[in-house]
Amino acid sequence: MPRRVKFRMLRMLGTVAAIAVVGQAPAYAQSGKNQESSKIPVSTVDIVVTAQKRASRLSDVPAAISAFSGTYIQERGVNDFEGVVEQTPGVSITSDFGGAASKIISIRGLGGTDDYRPNGSSSAALHVDDVYQTSNVFLSLPFFDVERVEVLKGPQGTLYGRNSTAGVINVITRDPGNALNGYATAEIGSYDRRRVEAAVGGPITQDVGVRIAVLGDWGGGYMNGKGAGVLAGLQPIPNTSPIPNPGARNGWGDRDMMAVRGTALWNMPTDGKLRLKFFASRDQGENQTTDSVQGISNQGFFEPDNDPYTFYSNRYPVRDVRMWGTSLGLDQPLTDHVKLNAIVGYQYGKRYVEGAAGSPLRYFDFNFRDKVRQKSLELRLSGDIGPVDWVVGGYAVNDTVKFVTDLDVTDVAGTILLTDYKQTRKSRAAFGQVDWHIDDKFTLTGGLRYTDDKAHFWGSTTDDNPYGVSRAALAFPGIPVFFNNRTSDNNLSGRVTLAYKPIQEVKVYASYGTGYKAGGFDGSSIFSQVEALPLKPEKVKAYEAGLKISTDSQFYASVDAFYYDLSELQSFTVVPPSPANVRINVGKSRLYGVDISVGFNLINNDEQNLRLEAGGTLLDSKITDFVGSPAQVALNLGNDLPAAPHKSANASLIHKLQIGGGLEFTTTLDARYKSSEFKRLNNLPTSRVGAYSVFGLRGEVSSDQGWSVFAYIRNLTDEVYLIDRNVAQRLVGSPRTFGGGVRYEF
Repeated sequence: MPRRVKFRMLRMLGTVAAIAVVGQAPAYAQSGKNQESSKIPVSTVDIVVTAQKRASRLSDVPAAISAFSGTYIQERGVNDFEGVVEQTPGVSITSDFGGAASKIISIRGLGGTDDYRPNGSSSAALHVDDVYQTSNVFLSLPFFDVERVEVLKGPQGTLYGRNSTAGVINVITRDPGNALNGYATAEIGSYDRRRVEAAVGGPITQDVGVRIAVLGDWGGGYMNGKGAGVLAGLQPIPNTSPIPNPGARNGWGDRDMMAVRGTALWNMPTDGKLRLKFFASRDQGENQTTDSVQGISNQGFFEPDNDPYTFYSNRYPVRDVRMWGTSLGLDQPLTDHVKLNAIVGYQYGKRYVEGAAGSPLRYFDFNFRDKVRQKSLELRLSGDIGPVDWVVGGYAVNDTVKFVTDLDVTDVAGTILLTDYKQTRKSRAAFGQVDWHIDDKFTLTGGLRYTDDKAHFWGSTTDDNPYGVSRAALAFPGIPVFFNNRTSDNNLSGRVTLAYKPIQEVKVYASYGTGYKAGGFDGSSIFSQVEALPLKPEKVKAYEAGLKISTDSQFYASVDAFYYDLSELQSFTVVPPSPANVRINVGKSRLYGVDISVGFNLINNDEQNLRLEAGGTLLDSKITDFVGSPAQVALNLGNDLPAAPHKSANASLIHKLQIGGGLEFTTTLDARYKSSEFKRLNNLPTSRVGAYSVFGLRGEVSSDQGWSVFAYIRNLTDEVYLIDRNVAQRLVGSPRTFGGGVRYEF
């Protein structure tokens, strides 16, 4: 590691405490009527996670992990993966211009260059109930009836493997429980927001339990559409259809989500557990539309106002995203020291997404029609032999992606371009990990994973020429394009960690690991044969060192320093002189930084508890080698990676007060901060979103009889902040909102 980098990392360690007071809020354990001692928050050290494919206390895992309980998620209004990102320092999201249906996630600066199309896979591997989500389509999955969420930061090349160079997000939903239990929540809020969520579970026989959960989520749109404005009815290219005017619409961007999940759990006579889960959801919401920035030409259109909550468009785009899936999991002890885990899963996703380009002009209006099917199987054996804990396993997944896009470029090229693609992928892996407890203080962990990936990508981009006046040959000389390409990759990745526990309350660790993201294909519109060629695999070498401190007095602190060498980054970038983005491998990058989190009680007695949970991330990233033309090198070399803010932090201050009569009053003040970041590889000023701080306040009166009443304010100071920015277009975050509701648990 270069001496200058070491010095800067030490300087980060010295300054990270300055942002910790507005940092991450780890989870509390589940509260409620069925939770003993629910009056006092349970320390973060007691959170049990399964990040290492076995149950462990969070404080015992030698890695950087954030964990959030279901209660924490419900109280902060976390409804999806985007909400988890908002609660986790060092994690960022870009919604691109397909709105809520086109998201990509980065962790510690990795993943912000991912493809948002359905054939792409997130660098942050997503797992729901132990099932890996192969496509970015599944980023639209709603959160409800969640037991906990785990965010593993850094490459996970052993137990998770493929496409986890940035990290892993695990979502674990609730099981039926050993006794009748459930809840119902109803909430209303600003912009006609309405949300209901309910679940009931418990045993139906001595050995079988079931649970069913439902969700409904509507409204909340905060954008105002102005229609086509002065461009309505114009024909920029003769003999094409005039620009339509859809009229004005207020409160655009409403949710319209319905979802259901069912779980059945059989406690088998063999002391094993067989778990069946099924879910289905449908999102028919309104797609949030980008706003043109005043004073910057959007294909010749200049928006007359600079209000980020208004937009001009020739249409109001919507989405229809349908998903369903099922999984069957087996946990079976084979002997006193050996256990078998198996999980088989099937998922289907279908989405129709309309998008507009922040302008009444039809120069990049699109309709996505995507279908994804995936089948997966994972088998694991785990056990212990004296001082050694071990895991070995195999994994297989197949997925098929079909996607069709209509790209309306009527007002710049006089036509509509049609893309019709199909992709199939097969991935196979074998893995193993060993934890050797050398003595009561030292543990050495080592693991390897071999992965073999194959993909086939074929299709075409053609000119529909509906008006008979197409100029596509001038703007896109490579069209029509027909392609049929294959790629095959394999990789051996792994990790070695040495952990030292000098006393019960302290753990120190250091690790070296590698991560791998399979090669693949660009899923955006292909305008030439070169753009359809396969990408090389993306690889990362990771060095980490950390410290965790936990005490019985409910104090917790962790520090994790990291350094990454990244090669063959898969990214969109501009290839001059064309302004179009092309997906290529862009050479080498390095990233380094520090994560810190703390949690401790300021007051703790029989009448009240005041607790601070905080954390933050300092991050530095840079492209150190760029392979390309001189113009490309000049545009990209030395840049930050996209979605890699230098500073980010979250914090919560929670006060619980016993007010008598079995009542408790809880006040929560939370904050999140993110420094400025670039959303595109070229780091142009017009791809930069500014720094922002967002605060929230929540109050709740709860009874030991199971009912509660709550109210909240989110974005307390009405901060204007951006989710995305690219040249003349920007996507704005939610303004200040108010809401409240009631909840009953039993």
